[in-house]
Amino acid sequence: MRPELIRESGPWPIVLCITELEPGGAEKICVELATGVDKKLFRPHVIALQSAPSPNRSQLITQLLAHGIYPQFLGARHFAHFPRTVVRLWRRVRQIRPVVMQGFLFHANFIGRLAARIGRVPVVCAGIRVAERSKRWHLWPELLLRELTDRYICVSRAAAAHLMVTCGVPSEKLVVIPNGIDAKACDRVIPVRWSDWGLPANADIILFAGRLDFQKGVDFLLRIAPELVAPQENMDPYLVIIGDGPLARAVGSAVASSELTGRVRYLGWQREPLAFIRAANVVVLPSRWEGMPNVVLEAMACGRPVVAMDVEGVSELLGENVSLQTVPWAESHRFPRQVRTILQNRQLAEELGRKNRERVEREFTVNKMIASYESVWLGCLAQCVRFSKAITLKASQQTGC
Repeated sequence: MRPELIRESGPWPIVLCITELEPGGAEKICVELATGVDKKLFRPHVIALQSAPSPNRSQLITQLLAHGIYPQFLGARHFAHFPRTVVRLWRRVRQIRPVVMQGFLFHANFIGRLAARIGRVPVVCAGIRVAERSKRWHLWPELLLRELTDRYICVSRAAAAHLMVTCGVPSEKLVVIPNGIDAKACDRVIPVRWSDWGLPANADIILFAGRLDFQKGVDFLLRIAPELVAPQENMDPYLVIIGDGPLARAVGSAVASSELTGRVRYLGWQREPLAFIRAANVVVLPSRWEGMPNVVLEAMACGRPVVAMDVEGVSELLGENVSLQTVPWAESHRFPRQVRTILQNRQLAEELGRKNRERVEREFTVNKMIASYESVWLGCLAQCVRFSKAITLKASQQTGC
């Protein structure tokens, strides 16, 4: 499908529906899509189910506004608002009359597909960003909505396989589009100075950056902290944790009461985690399950080595550089040793970081990701009779199928 074939019909409205717009992996990808899609092809609208984030966490909104995109917020706060939220979203759909509804995250996928089908949106896509292994009930809607879904866009082959096995989604509806990142934009972020945070300027920093949740294995990280931060010859290790989430208070209390307080620091939520990633010696992610972890992609883009549990999407990101940067959960006792191996060998760390950066620039660019989404949307539209005519005959814009 060549995009130029439909440009004469003008940009078609699309809705990118997401649960919230606080900074996070899925939220960043949603905004990258909205700001980066070909505006001669599509006119993006971003709708979040929840209310707008607080001003200190509104940088994604600022990014949208800078591109002339005004996000809408439906004000949902809990599941009791489900019927009201479906109606509110349906009303927005009726006003916008999009040709595509693209969902992100569980709640937006569920509510977005219902509202889109009620509103007769021609193409409805769900975004699958995690191979869910805890909240199994998150998989139930797929049993109800898979017939109403044109495509499932999965961030990794592992996430797609999980959906096919657990929910019986047919392979022809599954598309894998990995996350993308602008590596050059990462270069423009100024690294933090660890001395500003009360740490030695030449410390060997082991960084965890992300949501403080059972899924991310932060409890495991605290258990192995004594092994991680034990000083050794030519190594002065400190474990730094940044982020927010359900376990934030527990993490803060555990660090404050630990005998390792001097070498384990919890710095809370940070507006610009890339500044910490760029200054770290190694980035760790002991997740129990994933889809395609953004923090690993960000570390790679920043030229940092990684040690992560070998869960969904990690090996697909690291590619040929996977062996020294992953540990299977069955061999989790090797995790501290793997981190120390990288910290003690600066040449190895630099080589892994360089190869990670090269792989990002080759395989995981934002432009490549956006082009893949556009291709999926256009391919689905081409299967709609009226849109097929518009594509082949360069006819006027159509909004029905």
